[in-house]
Amino acid sequence: MSYRFKSYTSSNVKSEKRSLLNAIEFNDDITKAEREKALLTKAISFAQNNSTKLYSLRDTSSQLKGILGYLALSASEVIIDETKKPAVLIDLLLVHNNYRSKVYEHLDDSKISQLMIEYAISKFYEVREHVGVSYLILYPDGGKENRVLVDFYKSMDFSYATNKHEWMYMKL
Repeated sequence: MSYRFKSYTSSNVKSEKRSLLNAIEFNDDITKAEREKALLTKAISFAQNNSTKLYSLRDTSSQLKGILGYLALSASEVIIDETKKPAVLIDLLLVHNNYRSKVYEHLDDSKISQLMIEYAISKFYEVREHVGVSYLILYPDGGKENRVLVDFYKSMDFSYATNKHEWMYMKL
């Protein structure tokens, strides 16, 4: 395995806020870049208050430089069949713009986003050992209209509970 996830404490996030924001390349489209920066800023703020856990991903082989992406996870719930179910929420999944949509042989023949989803699943199972959760949930940025994200999440086994739902879930 030639990658490593780093977990940030609330005090790490407070002291490293500026460097966290500057460590990643956002989308080339200025409007999308502003949206991504706002989402990362929000995740950093939540991490400072201990309401989400922030992780970064790096390549330990040094073939890819810097932070490859950020993942933020928190406790939440989803309504399935009119019943609230405890869940782990992916608050943020943000990949460095230079590394998006590419498969890397030295990273288990995976995309960065796939590694991040797999890590979120592993964290889900850690939480499940202590708390009753059944679902990993997320909201694709841009909603159902963002077909690229929705199709990617579907390929990773996320789905919608019904046509009315905006949140995607994975039952684990």
